Amino acid sequence: MTPEIRPLTHADAEACDAIVLGLPYHFGMAEGRDLAAQAVRTQRGLTAVEDGVVVGFCTFVPRFDAAAEITWMAVAAEHRRRGIGHALIDALKQLLVDEDRGLLVVLTVSPTDPGDEPDDGYQSTRRFYEQVGFVLIRDLPREWEESTAVLMAMPLGPPAGAPPG
Repeated sequence: MTPEIRPLTHADAEACDAIVLGLPYHFGMAEGRDLAAQAVRTQRGLTAVEDGVVVGFCTFVPRFDAAAEITWMAVAAEHRRRGIGHALIDALKQLLVDEDRGLLVVLTVSPTDPGDEPDDGYQSTRRFYEQVGFVLIRDLPREWEESTAVLMAMPLGPPAGAPPG
């Protein structure tokens, strides 16, 4: 089943909060859960809906004129690995191309971060982002206190205002 992808609304916030609570490894810190809750209430985003139920979401913010950053993204645990994340990214890419943005970025935990991970840990998060077209750019070791962030980026097309060809 292909989910319906639509803009995030204020009415979706509690469903997004529930998705976050259902992913305790990825959202184990109260501060992160609070920031995600704030984002779904204040930032632009998209939701994936199946049978009237929100099963995934992403939020994003513009960065300068030509880029945007995914700030939060999650798919409900029982709905993962079914193409919902891919559908969200595809819809977001189209929305950003329509806005003349040429680059999409995301921060996640770096492969250089020490420590053990479960099978469905951040290595699967990075693998997902790589499958949809992101590449690792660089570690940002001072970005977060608890772990090493890595910047990943995906070109969406020529930058806004670039001459053709």
